Amino acid sequence: MIDISFIVPYESMKYVVEDIFREHPDRAEIQANILTKTVEEIKKEDLENADIVIARGYSANRVRATNVPVLPISVTGFDITVALNACIQKFNPKKIAVIGPLNTVYGIEEIESVFPCEIQSYQVSDPLDLEETILKAQREGSTAIIAGKSGTSIASRLGIDSTMILSGRKTVLQSIDEAIRTVRLMRQERERTDRFKGIMDYSFEGILSVNTQGVITTANNYARKVLDGLEDEPEEVRLKDVLPQLDIQSVLEGRSKILGELVQIQKNLYTFNCVCAGDTGAVVTFTNISKIQELEGQIRTKLHKKGLVAKYQFKDIIGGESRLVETVKMAKKFSRVESNIFIYGETGTGKELFAQSIHNASVRREQPFVAINCAALADNLLESELFGYVDGAFTGASKGGKPGLFELAHRGTVFLDEIGDISPSLQSKLLRVLQEREIMRLGHDQVIPIDIKIISASNKNLRDLVDRGEFREDLFYRLNVLKLKLPPLRERPNDIVELAEFFIKVNRKKFGTESISLTEESKALIKSYPWPGNVRELENFCERLCVLLDDGIADVQDVRLCLEESVRLDEGPVVPNNLSSAAFVSEKEILIQTLEASRNKREAAQKLGIDPSTLWRKMKKHGLE
Repeated sequence: MIDISFIVPYESMKYVVEDIFREHPDRAEIQANILTKTVEEIKKEDLENADIVIARGYSANRVRATNVPVLPISVTGFDITVALNACIQKFNPKKIAVIGPLNTVYGIEEIESVFPCEIQSYQVSDPLDLEETILKAQREGSTAIIAGKSGTSIASRLGIDSTMILSGRKTVLQSIDEAIRTVRLMRQERERTDRFKGIMDYSFEGILSVNTQGVITTANNYARKVLDGLEDEPEEVRLKDVLPQLDIQSVLEGRSKILGELVQIQKNLYTFNCVCAGDTGAVVTFTNISKIQELEGQIRTKLHKKGLVAKYQFKDIIGGESRLVETVKMAKKFSRVESNIFIYGETGTGKELFAQSIHNASVRREQPFVAINCAALADNLLESELFGYVDGAFTGASKGGKPGLFELAHRGTVFLDEIGDISPSLQSKLLRVLQEREIMRLGHDQVIPIDIKIISASNKNLRDLVDRGEFREDLFYRLNVLKLKLPPLRERPNDIVELAEFFIKVNRKKFGTESISLTEESKALIKSYPWPGNVRELENFCERLCVLLDDGIADVQDVRLCLEESVRLDEGPVVPNNLSSAAFVSEKEILIQTLEASRNKREAAQKLGIDPSTLWRKMKKHGLE
């Protein structure tokens, strides 16, 4: 409903207004309130429920002073002409004074020539000046007055002939139509304003607008909470008083922009942007740095969640040997601090298992865990994987570029396996990451700050590599802040059977085979075996045992078969299934035979029970590249 209050100055006009409201095509959505009041009788409480007030002359001015929306009734030339004709016919005056506000008297002199008497206009803005103006007009020879309700009432009291300017039906109808249009526009504008305010208030950054004088005209909820002096939306606050750190004047003058300026407010750091908004002033936005970093981490995690999660925890480490227990105890201590950790251990001892467990026990457990085998990739490929690249950085680069693993691991942990195999040039770049905690994508000049914990690992003695000049000493000290040495499986003989039974159980479920148990002699045999491939070799052995065993009992012959059985091809040579299970054959001979009997290096590594990266190193060692 549209609530319209219509103030009429005289009784006869009330009936005209009522009649027009009754016949109006939009009457179903109009709530009309017609008030017959003089200027002095108008009170704000009578108008508080109105969407708009229609009034004329001094009544309109009085309503306007109450801050209630008002639509003044226009006095048309036709209304004046009708009043002049009525005055001449009734009083035959020699001179007529037309008195009223500007919209009543404007242009009167231009129609004087069509009437048989002199006409003079008197503009009066304040109704308190009416009586004095009427007396003045009388002194200047006017014998009749044309005015509104207030003016004709005073003239009658003074004994001066007067005629009231009446508003015709057409004028009243036009005023009502205009009032309806105005209310609809005001509501649309209010809806837009509320929508805009809602958007601003639900924004996760502060938004301010200032006028050309630097006075804050708009502030959203976020800004009012952060900045002192804006809580109660004061009448006038200058931006320079709230944020003296910002050079708002240069922005308003169009001389500069403020982009990414860091400002400390209490204990928090915010990034501020401020740009000129033309003739209206300027717009300021700001965000809490920590929130940006948190959101950035969430986005990185969601976009690259697969493969960036640590699965294992300390409870997943199987074994009760004292050396292993002490190692786990030390690793738990390491997980509580942010220092770099270096894990040393032979192939297959569980370096990544420990790295993931340390991550999951640290304060970074909810953040990404990124692991990469430094020996598995060529130097240039490893660099692009670690640091990322921008579009067009090199031939074959993905369109749009790609974030590097350091970038994806922001606020999390990076595990660099086989760190001893990286080249000297990459060692230098890694050193800078450790020192500055920032990276730069390939093909780009923009520095990206990162917050990561680094765990590195190797089966090589880095100290020996440093002594031979193959590894940077400064990088060694950066990585080797906390050192964790993993015991090989041969030094944990009492854990071998427990691990074997665990792997047999896992593979039995995997293959759907019946339960398998080891005889006491079999247990003694696997405990005496040196397991040069450590836990990984034991895992492969158990898988092979589950595949080859026909019944549920694994005796000594079955175990020996799985340890020493060759992999036979149709016409190929007999190849030991594992490097460690054929001590009577040299390592180089085994490598040659296995490579010849395999379709590719990956298959050869599988037959030997080692990683492809380990196979590559051994080939390089024996000149078999």
